[in-house]
This record gives sequence, structure tokens and C-alpha cells, in this order.
Amino acid sequence: MLRFSFEQLASFVAVAEKGSFSKAALSLGKDRSTLHQHVGNLEIDLGITLFDRSGKFPKITFEGNSLLTQARHILYHAQVLQNSGDSLAEGLEESLTIYHDISLPISVIEQVQFAVHQQYPQTQLHWIHRGRAESMDALAEQHANIAIVLSKGSGVLPSKGLTFTNLGYLPFSFFAHKDSVLAQQTSCNLDDLEKQQQYTAENYMEVDLGNNTKISGRIATISNMDIILSLLKQGGWALLPNHFVSSSSYVDAICKLNINFMTNDGRWSLILLTRNHQNTGKVQRYAIEQFKAAFKVITQ
Repeated sequence: MLRFSFEQLASFVAVAEKGSFSKAALSLGKDRSTLHQHVGNLEIDLGITLFDRSGKFPKITFEGNSLLTQARHILYHAQVLQNSGDSLAEGLEESLTIYHDISLPISVIEQVQFAVHQQYPQTQLHWIHRGRAESMDALAEQHANIAIVLSKGSGVLPSKGLTFTNLGYLPFSFFAHKDSVLAQQTSCNLDDLEKQQQYTAENYMEVDLGNNTKISGRIATISNMDIILSLLKQGGWALLPNHFVSSSSYVDAICKLNINFMTNDGRWSLILLTRNHQNTGKVQRYAIEQFKAAFKVITQ
């Protein structure tokens, strides 16, 4: 049986952090005399002196300082337990697992993570980077709640049993290192691209984007876009999402090529997949709305 209460611990921690009983009482919304009583009783129950009260302000003792971190941990985990119980009582999910394509903008991940954490702080979001096929398998096997993948192509619907939402079309462009032969040209034609090394992201090969953009006679498939950006220092070119390049550490070294056979950037859509007839909880519904809102901004 515990010889102390959570109120006593809260008063002890508040006095230690605020440096006075008056400020601690104000922060907890209690009377100063109540905090004196809590701390005094805690000292009696533990058999030690937590504060030296001989001066104008209470000074934490060696013994008190030794217990302060443990007291904070106890209060923190007690609050977590209470919040988790409240979440379960409200039917909120303990966690959501989101499988996503490497093309998903980091800014979207940050925005959704922040919004969900603010609204449902007890729900953990797990972000798993996987390809289209593996993401869809994870949904079907109930390892994932949401999957965000590249669209297969025009008129191609997801597998049976999945519901999809088209989040929007992300712009893609042709990029090369600023010191490369291609970057020195005022414009590039198809023949120019055919003669140079092409790097393509592995995730493109799962959809029509990969087949539709095979131009060079020398094509290397790379699973990591950061590696593609690094390899461009050696020459060649790559079709990449604009947002990925602009937010990377290579932004000053990589430039967009002026392609004479294209008047605008290419675009490809990302879709959000969930299982048909799944029991969609409050947090998942909220997260989906946040994805839609984030894409509405970046695809305008």
C-alpha cells in the first residue's frame, strides 16, 4: 500500500519547479496552506525532509532532489494511464499505421502528424515507407489502416476490397546537377536525354509512370531518391517530384531542365486507400480529412 498520494507528489513537484509555495499554489489552483500540508505530510510519510524552509524561499534538499525525477515520472505515467483510459472509453484508436510511397511530401506527414497529435494526443501514428504492392498487401492483411500510393495509371482502379480517394496531382520535372552537360544547355530535346544516364525511382516501376518515362538507353533503378540526387553529381538526369528536390539538402546543386517537348511540368496522382467496410474510428477519419486538407493546399 502506498504511503503517499498523487496530490502530494504534484504539490512536491510544483514547489520544486516554481521555487515557492505561493507560485506553486497558483499554478495548481490550490491554497498555499493546502500545499504546505501536502508537502509536510509527504515528508512525514517518506521519513525525509524535502525542502529546507529556513530561508525566504523553500530550498530543495539533497533527498528531495534525489526523488524529484521519479516523482515527475510517476505523475507523467499516471496522466498517460488516465488519458489512455479516456481514449478507450471514447472508442479512440490506440494507434494508426500508415503505409506511404516515398513521393508523399514530408510537409504533409508533418502536418497530419501535428494535427492528429493535437486533437488525439494518445494515438500513435506509425509511418511506414513501402511500395505500392506491399502497401496494398498490408491493407488487405490488416497490418495498415491507411495506404498512400502512386496511382497505377489512367482508368486503373485499385484491387477489389479497397476504397480509394484521389488526393491530387503532384508536379514532376526533369532534373540534373547544375554542372552537368544538360544543365548548360538552354533547352533539352529527346535526343539529349537519350544520350545521358537516366536514374529512375524504384516506386515508379510499379505504375505506368515508370514505363512512360523510359527515355535513355542507360537506365538505373534506385530505391532511394536521396541517392538519386547524390548520383546526379556524376552526370545524367532524373524525373523527380518538384517538392522533393525543393525540400532537399541538394536544392542549390540540382536544377530543373528546360525540356523543349513539354510546355508544363508532368503530373501524377497520389491516392489514399482504405479497406472496404472496415470499422473506421474517429482518429482515422480525422487523419484522412487532414490528408485531404494538406493536399488541397499543395496541389492548388
